Amino acid sequence: MSTEAKFYPKANEGRQVALMLAFMENSNVISNNPLTQRTKDRLNAIKPLYDSKIKDMTAKKGASVTLMAEKEKLRIKTAMYCSHFLQVLNLCIKRGEYNPAVRALYNIPVENDKLPALQVERSICSVAKNIIKGEQIRIAAGGVPMDRPSAAEVEAIYTVYQNLINTGSNGKDALDNAQEEVQRHNKEANGVIKKVWREVEVFYNEQSRESMRNHARRWGVVYDRKGYKKKVTGIVTDTATGLPLEGVQLKLASGRKKVTTSIDGKFTLSTSLMGEQKLSAVHEEYLAYETEITLHENRDTVCRVEMGREG
Repeated sequence: MSTEAKFYPKANEGRQVALMLAFMENSNVISNNPLTQRTKDRLNAIKPLYDSKIKDMTAKKGASVTLMAEKEKLRIKTAMYCSHFLQVLNLCIKRGEYNPAVRALYNIPVENDKLPALQVERSICSVAKNIIKGEQIRIAAGGVPMDRPSAAEVEAIYTVYQNLINTGSNGKDALDNAQEEVQRHNKEANGVIKKVWREVEVFYNEQSRESMRNHARRWGVVYDRKGYKKKVTGIVTDTATGLPLEGVQLKLASGRKKVTTSIDGKFTLSTSLMGEQKLSAVHEEYLAYETEITLHENRDTVCRVEMGREG
């Protein structure tokens, strides 16, 4: 048997589309508007508000992605500067210019030249701060500043990295707040969508089911489009010669089944989908083909597909 189940949007994008379609249709319909004034007022209020909340959240997501990419570059660069500084320190120790005990100033093991872990944010920041502090102590005791890189260079890149970490933390809070704002308005958006869909269906309920659904779809109502089993049959031919094409693969965009034309170019596709559907045809020697067909309840559909070669 046929079904008329509605699919209410569960994602933000779906809510936006549903509100947009209802808003546009409400603006276009002057007389015989199926919506009550109360529902119109709620729709006119929530649509622009919800759009602004989505826009704000999207902008903050984009800024967060950009910030994360920049932070990753600085993470790598800061880790590299720290690693190079400690490698130069170890070389100075190997050449006998420094006593191995000097490693303690930088909070690294005295007995070997193994470098500390420099993969995650916390360890990189800790090593950078130890380098800056240790070099200050060593220079204050009369030591000559190291170079390539110097502790000042390490500090400069670390400061930029730390500022970006702080900015990222603030950006994350801003994004979290924007997402919470969208979630807070989801309840009203869902309520308005359900109210619109219900009133539209009631308004057109004296027409045929198919006519009612067609009207309702203009207001954004989404149905499962499933009904009685029916067939889509037809023939695929070469545009230039008119000859039937074998081996063409056909599929409805919303369905899963695929069929292939026989030697006489004919095909039969069974489906329970309803309403407007996109039918695609693919053959390795021809340009891809797509057309829109309308599937009705209790009625098979016959169509003709013509495919042309490239060039």
